[in-house]
Amino acid sequence: MENTASQFDLVGQLRALIAQRNEAAEAFDIFKQAAAMAPAADLPAGELSSNDAAEAAAEEVDTFRSQTEGVIASANDDELLGAYQQTGGEVGDLGAETLLDEIRRRALGE
Repeated sequence: MENTASQFDLVGQLRALIAQRNEAAEAFDIFKQAAAMAPAADLPAGELSSNDAAEAAAEEVDTFRSQTEGVIASANDDELLGAYQQTGGEVGDLGAETLLDEIRRRALGE
């Protein structure tokens, strides 16, 4: 099935997924620090520990990574090139860098 999303949609989807992944990564770091500072000793039945929360946040990061890879993989060559041009190719822009990595992987710039 061909991806019919516009180049704008591809950039928008990618940036939204990156933002969600970053939020999950921040949550993971916070929960990881909390778990290190106050390990769960005696939790009431059914209550989650900071370790449990850190594991859930790490799973979310993996989910967003998979979704990002899926969006990139579903884009055709023209969509990738157009979306990358739309970003301006700024260094530090994770969307632009992700697109550029895929462009290089597909050897489209050669």
